[in-house]
Amino acid sequence: MAASTEFLDIQVLASLARDAELICHSLATAGIACRVGASVGSVAADIPERADILIVLEEAIDETAIGHLAEALRGLPPWSDPPVIVLTGGGAASGRSERLAQMREPLGNVTLIERPVRPITVISSVRAAIRARQKQYEVRDHLKNLKQAEDALRRSHEKLERQVAERTAALRQLSSSLMRSQDEERRRIARELHDSLGQYLAGLSMELYQLAETGDRQFLSDARKTLDTCISETRTLSHLLHPPLLDEVGLTSAVQWYVEGFVVRSGIEVELEVIKIPRLPRHIETTIFRVLQEALTNIHRHSGAKKAKVSLSYCPSKIMLDVIDHGKGMPQAHFDRFQSSGTAGGVGLAGIRERISEISGELQVTSSSQGTQVRVAVPLNPNGRR
Repeated sequence: MAASTEFLDIQVLASLARDAELICHSLATAGIACRVGASVGSVAADIPERADILIVLEEAIDETAIGHLAEALRGLPPWSDPPVIVLTGGGAASGRSERLAQMREPLGNVTLIERPVRPITVISSVRAAIRARQKQYEVRDHLKNLKQAEDALRRSHEKLERQVAERTAALRQLSSSLMRSQDEERRRIARELHDSLGQYLAGLSMELYQLAETGDRQFLSDARKTLDTCISETRTLSHLLHPPLLDEVGLTSAVQWYVEGFVVRSGIEVELEVIKIPRLPRHIETTIFRVLQEALTNIHRHSGAKKAKVSLSYCPSKIMLDVIDHGKGMPQAHFDRFQSSGTAGGVGLAGIRERISEISGELQVTSSSQGTQVRVAVPLNPNGRR
């Protein structure tokens, strides 16, 4: 805020203290407080931090004194230009008054008043000086506010740039991890096709060849069994890629089927808490199911846990999935990096975060030496839709 009149420092500099006191007395009658300056040196020393308005009697200053005052005034910030009122000798021009007139430029904001002068003239001039000084303080405050706003904007811009850089780095890492994960998934599918379905199809080919060569019906029976095995392997692989139960009967059945299969494949005991959930939009059901797959895969690969728990709950406003293991927990460095940048050295949790973000859901991950919990919540409107 701009300085009020009572806080402005008005100093009177005169050769005789009595003259300065008379001026202060005249101003006091108009409610303007001022004080007597002890010397040119003390007034000059007050200018940088304290003095607001100077009232100077001509006899109190010479060229040297003007130089001291001008030097102090030059050190002020650009917004500050303290008014200087000089009471001159009056009458015919003298060498001193001419020099004072020439010295107006170095002193800056100078008003010359010739004596004899009426008190009302001094009061009026001082009031004008007070208004001018208050305007300067308003400019100071405005500049200060602008500087604070610029600093805040700069800090915000720098923070945003850091966040963008971190996010860009996280997305690059996620993209790289996704490509590696895709390659690994392709290798796994190729291996499954080669080691299971491919071998059975090769056996089926030989059995059919023997049947054609010999006509032995035993080869036909073996071929039919091999064909049934191929169909079963194909169905299993297809279900793992995208369970038809998810499309046919919904999320509850798909979760039950997948958890049961995971227990058999991994040997990890899983406690399942699930209720019958009405059909939801396909993209929500698919996202929740993929999060479950990824979370259980992480448990199998990284946690070392023998037990886990899956809980799927629902209300008209949201659906929630909790996957908890009782393993060794995430390494602290990985957990901290995931909390700060969304990556943890792999694609698992980062992929979950991206999936949940796409449907405006929330992801919470907690981890300690007692295990890890992954919780996702997806908001729904009252009729179970988004």
